[in-house]
Amino acid sequence: MTSKNVPGRRIFLAGGAGVLGRRIIPLLVAAGHTVVATTRHEARTGPLRDLGATPARVDVLDAAAVAAAVHDSGADVVMHQLTDLAGGDLAANAALRRDGTRNLVDAALAAGVRRIVAQSICWTYVPGEGPARE
Repeated sequence: MTSKNVPGRRIFLAGGAGVLGRRIIPLLVAAGHTVVATTRHEARTGPLRDLGATPARVDVLDAAAVAAAVHDSGADVVMHQLTDLAGGDLAANAALRRDGTRNLVDAALAAGVRRIVAQSICWTYVPGEGPARE
């Protein structure tokens, strides 16, 4: 995740306590990066520390809180791994992806962060009874 000519980065990982975030943190830390990882839940701050990240408890739907967290992190890269799929509420996930992403981008710009890495999702198959065939 880092090349010979790129020193370790300070990365703000939005969605750090999620399924992907928990797998990304050890890779980033092993590559020499400093990671500040978000969670909405106090109970998830300990596991984030155990993975090598500094936890930032923040609700990304709160624009002011996101701006403060990104600013305080001193990040030079923001990594977007936000989803809200655990509860199966597609409307909540859509709001998080739409509004949370906007808040995250605005916070990064306000803090002078010049790099944002974002995951993308796309539901391309029509719902059906079995696995989709290519």
